[in-house]
Amino acid sequence: MQHDRQPLLADLIARVAKADRRAFDELYEATSARLNALCLSILKDRREAEEVLEQAYIGIWKDAARFADSGLSPMAWLVTQARDRAVDRLRGLPAPVQAGAGNRLAGDGLELVRIAYLEGLDYPGLGQRLGMSADEARHALHEGLERLAGHTADEGESFATAEQALALRGGEPQDKAQFADWQERLARFAGDLTPVMAPARARQRIRESLGHGLAPLSFDPLERTPWWRGPFGIIAILVAVALAWYLWLR
Repeated sequence: MQHDRQPLLADLIARVAKADRRAFDELYEATSARLNALCLSILKDRREAEEVLEQAYIGIWKDAARFADSGLSPMAWLVTQARDRAVDRLRGLPAPVQAGAGNRLAGDGLELVRIAYLEGLDYPGLGQRLGMSADEARHALHEGLERLAGHTADEGESFATAEQALALRGGEPQDKAQFADWQERLARFAGDLTPVMAPARARQRIRESLGHGLAPLSFDPLERTPWWRGPFGIIAILVAVALAWYLWLR
């Protein structure tokens, strides 16, 4: 089902790159609940997630032209836009105290990769979550990456690139294609999350930040329309113009 939407999303992003506000509206409607779910999964706070979601869509509007050269599928590119910002926000917040969960995930490195991606945890955070050292968490995660990629653990450069895609390692990736491949693989974990609708105020703030007013997003039924924009307003304006014309002729 998600795969069937990729051509539509690619077309919408291409149109957004040309400053098509209606396309931006449709893109938001089609994807915001999934991106909001990812922001919530990482930040665990609705207000923080809401702000990051707004930043993500503002960035999508401004950077849509870069999608074509990203090497990613449309949904993976959108997910990456949101996750990168959510992880940046998470790393700037005070670290929460987590109770260790013992070794219940020991031996399941793939699940550890999933947690690292969907919760934005670094190695110390993963270790604390599992009740192990950061080095042990690194080793377990590499085993999971090996399963995800289908190659052996001696692929050190590939795993370093995967760590960059997970925001576990800084610096610019040496192999852009390999980096995009890891981003694509990892972004699939976002599909495991249940979509969560974003509040209407997030849409309005995106509009205001981009200077679009009510565009590019469609009419929001929760917003009250001023009387002068409705049919009574039009009638009142016509009556006022007719009255002014009559008085002027006299």
